[in-house]
Amino acid sequence: MISRRNRWRRVTTCPSKCLLSVAAMMIAGILPEALPLHAQERQQDPQATQTAQEGRRVHNVRRGDTLWDLASFYLSDPFLWPEIYRLNTMVVEDPHWIYPSEQLVLPGAGEIEVAIEEPDRVPGEEEVVVVPEVVAEGPPPELQELKSIFVPREATQTTLTYEPVPPLAALAVSASDFYRSGMLVDLSELGPRGKVIDATVPENILVKVSQSPPVYGRIYVSHPGGEPPQPGERVLLSRIDRQVKGYGHVIRPTGIATITAVHEDVSDAVIIQLFDRVGVGNEVTMLERFQLERGVFAEPVGTGPSGELVAFLDEQWVPSIEDIAFIDVGRDGGVVVGDEFEIYVSSRRSPEGFRLPEEHIATGRVVRVTEETATLRVIEMEYAGIAEGLPVRLIRKMPS
Repeated sequence: MISRRNRWRRVTTCPSKCLLSVAAMMIAGILPEALPLHAQERQQDPQATQTAQEGRRVHNVRRGDTLWDLASFYLSDPFLWPEIYRLNTMVVEDPHWIYPSEQLVLPGAGEIEVAIEEPDRVPGEEEVVVVPEVVAEGPPPELQELKSIFVPREATQTTLTYEPVPPLAALAVSASDFYRSGMLVDLSELGPRGKVIDATVPENILVKVSQSPPVYGRIYVSHPGGEPPQPGERVLLSRIDRQVKGYGHVIRPTGIATITAVHEDVSDAVIIQLFDRVGVGNEVTMLERFQLERGVFAEPVGTGPSGELVAFLDEQWVPSIEDIAFIDVGRDGGVVVGDEFEIYVSSRRSPEGFRLPEEHIATGRVVRVTEETATLRVIEMEYAGIAEGLPVRLIRKMPS
């Protein structure tokens, strides 16, 4: 059985020598009928007959017709093609395809209604009739004196004036440098200490979370000195590294945490700054208060305390700028945060007996002070020869 879709496509074959003549006859015979509806003369279709049912008409489909064209021709609106499809669902299976010789019923006059949406009306609300107001040409007198917010055409340039905001003055030492740089100190000088007991997440997994300020993880800490802290207080987390004979231990800060809740034996703490890996057993001490005036820097001095470079925070072959070093001059020698020390090589004699001059090696700025030592950050270096045992001396002093 041949489907309805392909009935109009059937042709009769013939020998090749008569193919051209037969094809010409066929094209001449079907050409008027093959023209689509929109290409024909727009007049009443003789094949469209009136039906007895509600004054409807019937259209015999010809090759090239579409529901869109039929709606445009008969209903004067191509967007009404669904109305034709609705009346012919028993004939048209797919509205995208109609076939020659199909008879389609067309809607009668007055059969198509266009729905108009009305706004919802509150029950009991009276209908308001808006009467258009006749406005005289030109603006009212009270508006004629108002100035436009737009730039007039004759304006060629606009000058903007503003009050510049002065930038913040720099700090000799930032709070981050102060807390993260480490110390060389006797353990007794640290004061009451607690311990990092564990992370709230099992297996000590500290996960960074997008918050402000950054939260790297939550931990349990024991109470420093046995005295419970207050929620909101901050503590310094650190690790005790190696011992330097005669001076104490190198303390390496690992982070800063805020106490969030206090329990019987431990406190909940949230890590808000991370300097190094935080691990179980890290020391917990109350955070020392740090405050430095902006725009104030050390000034040159002729004389001052001197001492020796005794150790580095990180043991390495070639120290460089930004490295941390410890000297044996501290608070007892009048040193304060922001002071600057010169690291140098003293004048000496060569093996041959020649007198060699003093050489400047580097400059370090004090970022933290304990009772007997100070922590320097290397801020300038002349030679890659900084080493333990070199002498240091104060060359710039913070104003009192």
